[in-house]
Amino acid sequence: MKTICVLFAITVVICSLAYAEDATLKQVQGQGPTKDDAIKNGLFQAVAQAKGVKVGSGDYSFGYRSGSADINRTNTGKRVEFDAVSVQTEGTLQTTDIAGLVKTYEVIDEKKLADGTYQVTLKVWVYDHKLADKNARLRLAVMPLKAETQSYSFINLTMPGDQLADKLAQKITTALTQTNKFAVLDRQNIQEYLHEQNVLFYSAPIEEQARIGQVLGADYMLVGTITEAGLRIKKSTKDAIANVNFKEYRADFAFDYRVIVASSRQVKFSDSVRLRLETNEVKQLVTKWEPTDLDYKELVDNLIAKAAAEVVNKLSDRLNPPRIASIAADGNVIIDQGGDRLVTGTLLDVFKADKQITDADTKETIGSTEILVATIRIDKVAPAFAYCSVVSGDASKLAQGLVCRPKLLPAGEPEGMKSNIERTPQGGVKLPFDK
Repeated sequence: MKTICVLFAITVVICSLAYAEDATLKQVQGQGPTKDDAIKNGLFQAVAQAKGVKVGSGDYSFGYRSGSADINRTNTGKRVEFDAVSVQTEGTLQTTDIAGLVKTYEVIDEKKLADGTYQVTLKVWVYDHKLADKNARLRLAVMPLKAETQSYSFINLTMPGDQLADKLAQKITTALTQTNKFAVLDRQNIQEYLHEQNVLFYSAPIEEQARIGQVLGADYMLVGTITEAGLRIKKSTKDAIANVNFKEYRADFAFDYRVIVASSRQVKFSDSVRLRLETNEVKQLVTKWEPTDLDYKELVDNLIAKAAAEVVNKLSDRLNPPRIASIAADGNVIIDQGGDRLVTGTLLDVFKADKQITDADTKETIGSTEILVATIRIDKVAPAFAYCSVVSGDASKLAQGLVCRPKLLPAGEPEGMKSNIERTPQGGVKLPFDK
């Protein structure tokens, strides 16, 4: 047996393989200007197939945990066994990262083509990472978030970017916990671990970020950046008769985020939250609207909470949407989520899964069509669940486990500009410049 060192201009990654249990066999062809490049291309194709990702020629890079390899002769050719090989594409918020671990590959055919390039046929064993038991809560780590700028202005209040990002992480953590569907890792433990390891999380490559998630025991990690936040006065006009200034406000908040699967280093999905609140919506962010004595801290706190709620709604819908937990004898429906993010009176459509959809290239099941069964209304919200009543549809077809999603209202005619005149309970009106 001969031991050689294989060096391919790659990043070295160190972490445990304890989580990698089963391997999937893939037979692939790789092509490149040299035999080594052809093998690298073949390994990339194998990992992409195993992970259910369609790839072309690809922009791929490799990271070997160990440079040592044992090469043995077999009846079918060379068999090379590495400690592990990690494969990762470059990714952004708009593209999907794929990654995987290869324990073994076998070269079963190799030849030099007429154009001078090499082609190899490989048998590749790719680790099939298993997530947590589907019956258990998903373990999610809200990693330290970051802000694009050092500070953000909310008229009379300026907030440092790192403080704003920390508040958003706190709000997201609280809202995730209230869904009763996620085991959210303790944020203090995450911060302490990163500090002890002297790790600057956002400067680390995705492989290192995923490794951190594995060490922390997470199934998924949420990472993201605040790209915009602020409160400004859009327009200020003066009423000559009442001698009062009338101001129009606008609040903005934008957050881009990704959800990473810790075990496979895949980006599960990426999304953005964009809030654009006009004057009447801004008013709802404070208990008492008093422009001359506005509580900016309360306003900012509720703006952040609103953004966090949208993030959690999207995460829940993608990873673990609300489902029917039980149906009472009187026909009332109980869904398995509750807390502050659910609002009494909200309409939910209840769906039954129908036909599975399979990707034509990867043969991976990517979802299923859904059949609308009924529409329910949230009547009462408890900390971990909510009571609902059926407002339309076939109540007899409701069953435990059916998915519930917020009802999408049909688009109506353009409303035009909203009136600044408010009606009072006594039947009168309140003009914009009235306090």
